[in-house]
Amino acid sequence: MKEIVLGPKSRYFTEATLALLPGGALHPHRELPPEIKTAFVRGRGSRIWDVDDNEYIDYIMGAGVLVLGHAHPVVTEAVQHRVEIGTQFLLITDATVRLAEKLIDAVPCAEAVKFTGTGNEATHAALRVARAATQRSKILKFDGGFHGVHDYVCWNTDPTQPPTYPVARPESSGIPSALTEYILVAPFNDIDYACSLIRKHRHELAAVIVEPYFRTFRPRPGFLQGLREVTRETGVVLIFDEIITGFRLAWGGAQEYYGVTPDLATMGKIIGGGFPIGAVVGTKQVMRHFDPALQQEGRYAVSSGTFSGNPISCTAGLETLKILEQPGTYAKLNRLGERLYDGLKDVCDRLHVASQVLREGSIVDIMFTTEEAYDYRSGLKADQVKGRRLATELIKRGVLPLMPPNGKMFLSLAHTEADVDTTINIFEDAIYTLRL
Repeated sequence: MKEIVLGPKSRYFTEATLALLPGGALHPHRELPPEIKTAFVRGRGSRIWDVDDNEYIDYIMGAGVLVLGHAHPVVTEAVQHRVEIGTQFLLITDATVRLAEKLIDAVPCAEAVKFTGTGNEATHAALRVARAATQRSKILKFDGGFHGVHDYVCWNTDPTQPPTYPVARPESSGIPSALTEYILVAPFNDIDYACSLIRKHRHELAAVIVEPYFRTFRPRPGFLQGLREVTRETGVVLIFDEIITGFRLAWGGAQEYYGVTPDLATMGKIIGGGFPIGAVVGTKQVMRHFDPALQQEGRYAVSSGTFSGNPISCTAGLETLKILEQPGTYAKLNRLGERLYDGLKDVCDRLHVASQVLREGSIVDIMFTTEEAYDYRSGLKADQVKGRRLATELIKRGVLPLMPPNGKMFLSLAHTEADVDTTINIFEDAIYTLRL
């Protein structure tokens, strides 16, 4: 890979971004450092190119969306055909129904589907329908968990102050302080504390929402199973946020991978094949509250959006899932993840770099710490300055990860063993340069 050289086009778009977008950013914590900031114009397979035609091996993959890689020909052809026959109808289309059928076939908890426009809308709708089904108001989330940016989940997503469990702190200005009494927060992977909190608030707690693979932390043995047991015991709706893990860890997502079935799951990213989408899937008992016929009873959970279940996103998602369900797909993805994990760990071990390399399936991350990272608070002990310096050096050499503190690297079926080996070599060169 050639070292990245940014030219006048990158400078122009960087200046334009700063002038036109608040803070020059689309997403918090996601933007590139000033010295390597640019704009991107095209992608193909495992690669992405910026406005100065620099080439990168892409491990962002649209935040884990593009599990087939950029511009997969089968998905592209299907979408082009769909565009020619109509892009938006508001009403149900054949593509909407076929994608719903595929989701119900694959996801263990899915007996019904409610489409939304984004994953953020999906978690909002899931919490609303849980409150409608239980006639309770409070929710429990886990410290450091990200479930979107709406008012009921934008609490303790990136907290820097010491915890005051179970009291939550809002992560955004503009959230009504009155909501504080409706949000409970617990540490991930502490099943004893979570169970005690759920039992204490059983008569007012509507839902527990959790990423089963939490950031890049595996659930400890028995943690998810314990959540399932205590929520079933107390009549609380258990929601798995599978925006990332859905169709990433396995065909049936984290539910299949870890062997625990929730009441509801939120889906997004991969199920849209590169186009905006979200969905709530779950048991008919809970999902029936999305039925407008319940409006007269006061039990209807309203969820609607102009582009919910639109034919373009559903077509792209359906073609993506057809490829993913082919035999050997997840074995290949996981082999690539294992190869990258082994290579990065070998470099760190040989060069005596104090770090932890983390992996689950085709998701890989590295943290500069000698202590076990098992939840958000333990992850804060990692050296974020070193993490950002490393990510910057990788990008300068043509490898594109997410910037820390959420520095995941997503593999796709378009990545090759040669891509991974090149990445490992570049990683070693960056480590030498930084003398970490």
